[in-house]
Amino acid sequence: MDDKTRNAIALKKFSIISPVLNGQVPNNAEYFRQVASKPIDMPHYGMRRYSYKTLESWLCDYNKQGLDGLARSFRSDRGKSRKISAELGEEIAARRKANPKVPITVLYEQMVAEGMIDPTNISRPTVYRFIEDLSLAGEFGDDVEKPESLRFSHENVGDLWQGDVMYGPYITIGKRKHQTYLHMFIDDASRYPVYSQFYLSQNFETLRHCFKEAILRRGIPRLVYTDNAKIYRSQQFEYICASLGCTLLHSQPFEPQGRGKVERMFRTVRMRFLSMLDPATIKDIDALNQRYFKWLEEDYIRKAHSGLRGQTPHDVLMAGVSNLKLVTDTNLINECFLLRITRKIQHDATTQINNVLYETDTRFAGKRVEIRYEPEWINDVSKALPIYSDGKKVGEAKVVRFHDNSHVKRRFKGNRRKEAPPENQDTAHTDKDMIISNTISYYGMEKGESDV
Repeated sequence: MDDKTRNAIALKKFSIISPVLNGQVPNNAEYFRQVASKPIDMPHYGMRRYSYKTLESWLCDYNKQGLDGLARSFRSDRGKSRKISAELGEEIAARRKANPKVPITVLYEQMVAEGMIDPTNISRPTVYRFIEDLSLAGEFGDDVEKPESLRFSHENVGDLWQGDVMYGPYITIGKRKHQTYLHMFIDDASRYPVYSQFYLSQNFETLRHCFKEAILRRGIPRLVYTDNAKIYRSQQFEYICASLGCTLLHSQPFEPQGRGKVERMFRTVRMRFLSMLDPATIKDIDALNQRYFKWLEEDYIRKAHSGLRGQTPHDVLMAGVSNLKLVTDTNLINECFLLRITRKIQHDATTQINNVLYETDTRFAGKRVEIRYEPEWINDVSKALPIYSDGKKVGEAKVVRFHDNSHVKRRFKGNRRKEAPPENQDTAHTDKDMIISNTISYYGMEKGESDV
């Protein structure tokens, strides 16, 4: 199992225990029993069932070691499970649906006689529990109830943020027209846009910038509610939310009703701001945002809202400011928003990131490590990319300087250079004598003598 899969499993576990962490459930044990009654689609493992005790152990691991505790935790009996497989479970469910009046004992004995169940591996109580869990999950119900769609509103500011993207106007920059996109996060309780801005693209980097500005200005929310767009489903965004301790929720596909507040805000932007805007007067994206920010401050957040009983979004936010989890350590927030990638360090202690070669300490050679960075750090020789292991910084990766490395003295077996002895008067005198002794004196030859 590689690090990417382990991290995906950790994020899945966090999504399960996050309602408990954020106080969304009145009874933790009852919530875990309810979750354990249904199969969980776990990355790498597929649909599996977990006991409520296992779910409680995940909560304990997170409280002790954070997200990394979930990534390192494994079942002690993994690989030795005696639970019912997916294929066998489908057969049991099909037979139970075909004849629900047959006692489970008879059903079990029939499948043993047919060789579908090995009684030495799967006991009758195991089948009892399996069918009971299916019954609790409504697997054998005759009528499928349609999910209710009810209007809701959280009581306190900072409890829930809704996020979405709206297509903005075309603006002319130079000789070309560019589509704009309005990223927004709005507080559910106050209808206050904690941060929103127009961008020239709708990708993960624009989402990351908008969400970070919202966090720095209005604190950390308990819940973040978005649609199923690719940028909101990215693992990097899940990393950010999990590192901040907020739960990331997604609405059902093709059901925008749950995000009604941010959709209503977009409608207000179109009616009260874009309808009065002449795109021809906008020269760049900064000019568009300056007008938008001014409209937000002077019009929307100061205007009475019918859904707030005549109060303004600004008044409701200020009245509940004590409930906001404001940022006190910007360095910690910056660390949470770093992009994370896993790379294998080559035997020469180098690795590539976006086609840029980086070098690390030789102790990482041959190992897979997690590297965190900001996009603007890439190819910047003055920026070292931190290397993490188990959530702790253990080293750095720097851009390879080929010209500098050509002058570095290398050490390897069989080439151990000894330091030259310090020069002094005695050695200098000896060298001089050696030079004289290895010369021929023509004056001496005339006398029949030689210095050789």
